[in-house]
Amino acid sequence: MNSIFSPNLSSDAEVRRVEMLFDSLPSSIVVALISIFLCFLVLFDAVALQILKAWAAYMLSVSALRVWLWYMFGNADHVRNSISRWEWAFAAGAFLTSLGWGALFGPLYPSAAHADAQMFIGLMVVITAFTGSVFLALSNVTFWLFIIPTLGPAVLHYASTLGRQAQWPITAAACCIAVFIIVQRTLYRSTTANVKRSTEAESVLAEQQAIFESSPMGIAVVHDNRILKCNQRLGELLGCRLQDLASAAFDAHFVSAAEAEQFCADSIAAFDRGHPAQGMYRLRRADGTQFWAELSGRKMKGGTTHSVWMIADVTLRVAGERRAHPRDQA
Repeated sequence: MNSIFSPNLSSDAEVRRVEMLFDSLPSSIVVALISIFLCFLVLFDAVALQILKAWAAYMLSVSALRVWLWYMFGNADHVRNSISRWEWAFAAGAFLTSLGWGALFGPLYPSAAHADAQMFIGLMVVITAFTGSVFLALSNVTFWLFIIPTLGPAVLHYASTLGRQAQWPITAAACCIAVFIIVQRTLYRSTTANVKRSTEAESVLAEQQAIFESSPMGIAVVHDNRILKCNQRLGELLGCRLQDLASAAFDAHFVSAAEAEQFCADSIAAFDRGHPAQGMYRLRRADGTQFWAELSGRKMKGGTTHSVWMIADVTLRVAGERRAHPRDQA
């Protein structure tokens, strides 16, 4: 199910986007705890202790709630139908946190006698809004539910207390908000595009792996005459375990060295012309029995020396052709 906030993403990409959002939560919590501690130290002598204790208790409780939410998400089944609800739950936690940061320009705002503390609060709110733009960039709804309650009280405070002199502070605040929005939108577009591409690539790889494993023919990826990767069917044809075939010499399975050399010469000649290689050769199983195999291979693109080979047992076909044309065999 596509989220209304990310209409261009597939369901798998949506799930991955929200997973990445939760992956950033531990770092966000650590930053929040450090900021809470600094605010408590700076405001200890600047505001009423009861109010400061209540604020710290609220912020720590919300942080604990978000940690619990992160833990529950990590142990949940990320089904497509519920991923949007997880995003909303994440956004709710960010919103509760932003109410606490917005309170710094409310009941926790120091008096004029503590100018240094006032400056610290202003810088803290700006830094918090910027970090929120980064950590919450993957979710539009979370970003707005965090940024508005965090910066809104600061803008209202300067507008109400400075009067006409609030023109420049409000202009500066508007510029900061614009920067935060630009940062969030840039990170959102680039990250979601990368998530979409990686999800599509993973889907293609999964499909190719399914084809690779379910093919009725043996498949081998060969590099410098060494088998890098093969499917179960090739192991059945050669009577070998996959771990025995890994890194084994490809031409070691030919009946004779002469046929192996002929195979190498034919394949190199075909690849040099830019054509796929194809031919029938006798191969030997692990128990010593022989069979006729049709090998067709293609060199991978990009200047690599890797090649992919399809191997089929055509012993019955060769035997049938020999019975149908005995004179040709003579």
